[in-house]
Amino acid sequence: MKKSIIALLFVGLFVISSCKKPDDGYEIPTAYNFENVDFSGQTKRLSMLAELSAYAKSANAVGANPVDATILKNMYANAGDPFADTTLNSSGKQLKDKTVSTEQTVMEAIMDALALASDSTNNNAPQNGVAGVATDASGTKHYLLNANGVELAQVLEKGLMGACFYYQATAVYFGSGKMAVDNLAVTPGQGTNMEHHWDEAFGYFGVPTDFPTNTTDLKFWGKYCNEFNGSLGLNTTIMNGFLAGRAAISNDDLPERDVKITTIRRGWELLCAGSALHYINEALESFTTDAAIKHHTLSEAYAFIYSLKWGGDATISSADVDVILNALGASSDPLQANFYIATETGLENAKTALVNAFAGLNAVKDTI
Repeated sequence: MKKSIIALLFVGLFVISSCKKPDDGYEIPTAYNFENVDFSGQTKRLSMLAELSAYAKSANAVGANPVDATILKNMYANAGDPFADTTLNSSGKQLKDKTVSTEQTVMEAIMDALALASDSTNNNAPQNGVAGVATDASGTKHYLLNANGVELAQVLEKGLMGACFYYQATAVYFGSGKMAVDNLAVTPGQGTNMEHHWDEAFGYFGVPTDFPTNTTDLKFWGKYCNEFNGSLGLNTTIMNGFLAGRAAISNDDLPERDVKITTIRRGWELLCAGSALHYINEALESFTTDAAIKHHTLSEAYAFIYSLKWGGDATISSADVDVILNALGASSDPLQANFYIATETGLENAKTALVNAFAGLNAVKDTI
């Protein structure tokens, strides 16, 4: 009798296990419509960065009011009810505690420097050593530059996209600390611990659940993924990675989950590098014809390259990232970089280094 019971249990376990294997054909949906999904915390942080960034960029006009570093820091740490969207103030969420620990003071130092530069919005002729608001050749675009010609609002926004969103998704939530967890007990509305962590990683990507069929209301990384999809073709690659990985977790197919972690990490890293390359190309195009656009696009390129440091299982070392940053602005420190002394040769060297590091950029190196 005991042997019969044991045999039945063994057969039952085998059936349960085997029905979850991919060769048994578990379904992968075409949209992120799984049961028990919750990435509301990530959605709130995306909204927080949107408000923080909008405030930082409010000084991008001649005669604009200076920005207050305390307000920026309060938005960063969600202190003192700083957000116009009052639901964010009471959410219990913040950007600061999700940022790479070593970069939290760096981001706050950028906020201090941005506030200092914004005291010079009445200066419409910035130059090396003097902050002010630069206007492009068309007279329609304005950018606050610090004394080194860096648009710190861009460095702050892209820096947090990298050191917070990209880092959390690919290094933290796809790391062993968040993936080597219970995948049996289901919390209603959240799924298993492993499913929930995967969903939170997806939330940082900033796309709707039916992306890329639906490309409305894209946020941060999702926006850039779609913008450069014609060159990089990453919309479907990354989204399908998230869909297949979540389905694999729900079917206890952890080897396939790990394959999709690698797919997403490599795709997101290529997106970061490709975005940087795009702005280097724009800076080269405007290098001698439009100083404002040159400084604006260099600031974006620099920040995207800086963000390459924070990906999970990165294929480019932090030391190699620093070499590229030095080629752009003579420093790997965003507060010491100086775009007034940038050279076209330096930009070409940075471009070559990126293409050499990421083979996927070679075919589009001059067109992205």
